[in-house]
Amino acid sequence: MSARRWLGRLGLLAGGLLLGLLLGELAARLLDPHGAADLLFNAPDNAPRGMYRSHPDLVFEPVPGFEATARSLGYRVPVRFDAHGLRGPPPPPPSDTPRWLAGGDSFTLALQVSEEQTFAARLAELRGWEVLNAGVDGHSTWQPPLRYAALDPELDLDGLLLVLFLGNDLDDNLLFAEKQQLARRRPAGETFEAPVRPPVAAWLGRHSYLFARWRVWQRARGLGDLPEAERARFRTELSLFTGSGREALAERLFETRRALMEAQRVVRERRDRLVVAVAPPSFVVDPERAGPTLRLMGLDPADAALGAPGEAVGALLDELGIPACDLEPELRSAPLPPEELYLPYDGHWSAAGHAVVADALDACMEAWGLPRGPVL
Repeated sequence: MSARRWLGRLGLLAGGLLLGLLLGELAARLLDPHGAADLLFNAPDNAPRGMYRSHPDLVFEPVPGFEATARSLGYRVPVRFDAHGLRGPPPPPPSDTPRWLAGGDSFTLALQVSEEQTFAARLAELRGWEVLNAGVDGHSTWQPPLRYAALDPELDLDGLLLVLFLGNDLDDNLLFAEKQQLARRRPAGETFEAPVRPPVAAWLGRHSYLFARWRVWQRARGLGDLPEAERARFRTELSLFTGSGREALAERLFETRRALMEAQRVVRERRDRLVVAVAPPSFVVDPERAGPTLRLMGLDPADAALGAPGEAVGALLDELGIPACDLEPELRSAPLPPEELYLPYDGHWSAAGHAVVADALDACMEAWGLPRGPVL
C-alpha cells in the first residue's frame, strides 16, 4: 500500500476520532450530569495557586494583594484581594454609610462569579451599604468573628453577616480546634501551594464537559479506595441529612453553638450587629440530587431528612437570639430551576443564585428593621 493511501486512512481515522469527541462533548453539555457531580468533580482542584498562607489563629488566610484568575468548568473569573485580605478593591475611608463584613466559606468568597455578581456586592447595592467580602474557602463559623475583631478597629464595621453553609460548616466547626493546633506548628505566613496538575488535564478540567463526566465516573469508582478516615468523614458529613445521623448532628451542633456564641460575644463587645444566613447545599434545594448524593457513600435515600440540619441550626439561632435568614425557601421558590442557581459541576451559586440570595437577605434585613444607607 502506498504512503499516500496510508496517510489518507490515518487522516480518516483521526477525523473520525475528532468527530466522535466533538459529538461526545456536545452530548455531555446537553445531558444532565450525575446528581453528585459537584462533589465528585471537586472544582477546588482548579483554584489559583498561592492564594492562601498559614495563620496561627485563622488556620489560613488570603494573601494580601493577591491577584489571579479562577478557572474551572463554566467560569473564568478575575480574583483580587486587598491589603486586608478582602476580595475586591480597597474600601474607602469610613463614613456614615453602614459598613458590614460578610464572612463565611467559599459560598461567601464566590470565586465562581465576578465581584459585582456576588451576593455581597448585590446586597450592598440593594441596601445602600458597603458589604466587604471576607469569605475564605474552607473557613468555618469560628473564623469570621476572629477576622471581624481584627478588622473592626481600622475599618469601623457596623455588623457581621455570617454565612453558615450547612453542607460542611457543621463538620468544620467540630474540627476547628484540631486544625488550629496543626496550623500553629507551621511557620506563620507560609504560602500554601496546590499540587500542579498536568497541563492537558488542567486544560480539559476547565473546558471539557466530556472530561468532567469521565472524571466524575472515575472518582465515583475510586471512593472505595479512599483512606478509611477520609471516607468515614465524608459519609458522616452526608449522614447529617438522614434520620440515622441525629447523633452526629447533635455532636456538631454543640461546637456550632460555641462558635455562634463567640461570634455573638465579639460583635456585642463592639456594640455592632450580628446576623446569620443559613445556606443549604444544592441537593437540599434540588431533591433530585439527594438520592445520588446519599447513595454515593452507601446511605439510604429512603432515610433522607434533608431539612434536619437547617431546622436544628434555625432552632439554635432562635435560642441564642441571633437574627437568622434561612435561604432555602427563597432558593426553592425562585422562578429559575435549581440547576441554574447552583453550578452543576461546582456546587456553588451561579450569578443567578447570588441574585436570589441577595434579594432574600435584603428582605430579611428589612423585616428586622435594619436601616438602609444612601444609594451607592
